[in-house]
Amino acid sequence: GDQVVERSCPLSNSAQLSFARTCIVQVETHLLNSILGYLRKISRIRIIEDVGDMKVTLDEDCIPSTSNEQRIPIVAFVHEVIPSSQIVEHCRNHGVVCRACKFLSTNKFWDEMDLTQYDGVVRFSFAHYNNISDVQRTIHVLEMLQEW
Repeated sequence: GDQVVERSCPLSNSAQLSFARTCIVQVETHLLNSILGYLRKISRIRIIEDVGDMKVTLDEDCIPSTSNEQRIPIVAFVHEVIPSSQIVEHCRNHGVVCRACKFLSTNKFWDEMDLTQYDGVVRFSFAHYNNISDVQRTIHVLEMLQEW
């Protein structure tokens, strides 16, 4: 039969966790940079970022601007012509999962961010279990939208 071979890792548990976290952040950062880079080129898109203490802006080396900032693998945006709900419906009809709403934010936040004219923000999550082909597929589906 099959034998189970136990191997010990030369790293401590905390070092293993730190290494795993670093790998996850690198994967997520690559995915986020790809989708954000694309969206920034679309003149009708407003990306919702750098709000209060939440920073998603990277420096030129694709690293969060300070070492203690945490990135979450989420992209939120609005389109100046296409309602967020229509973008989400289109994406879902083409097998791309995303959501559109206010995501528990307050009316005061929407006022301060000058978002009250929108029916919500489009939100994509790109976590470590995604890959670059997921981002490319998302971009392809978005580009199929009229008035994109």
